[in-house]
Amino acid sequence: MSKDPSSWIDYLDNRLALNNIFGGEVPALDKLVLAQFVLDAGAMYISLNFPSLPSGSPARWIARGCDSAQLRLSFHSLFEISMTGTWEEAPDVVASFHSDKCFSMSNPEFNVRFKYEHVNADLYPYNSDIFEEPRDWYHR
Repeated sequence: MSKDPSSWIDYLDNRLALNNIFGGEVPALDKLVLAQFVLDAGAMYISLNFPSLPSGSPARWIARGCDSAQLRLSFHSLFEISMTGTWEEAPDVVASFHSDKCFSMSNPEFNVRFKYEHVNADLYPYNSDIFEEPRDWYHR
């Protein structure tokens, strides 16, 4: 990893798998909808929905009728976890990766911040008219 990552994808352990998916136009992690937040035995699983398909998304997603994408983050070996405030269902959030293997996510009502040893991400394109949140995408 470079000293000053150019995008949030550079913080991922599986960055090579996602590096070219948006055609060089990596979307910002703001104005996302928090769909799932699971803390489980030293791991955290967070799914964030983009409000629409990010610019540069693969044409095959559009051809399949997808109009949005979900970012699924899997963090492992967590420490220094801090959670303040409360949130209602599906709040809009801003998420950030930091150079010290730290991740934060917040909106005006809450803040979550923690450090991790490993993080992987998957992108799941979907049609928002028929999408139903899978309960256990993180238990593969």
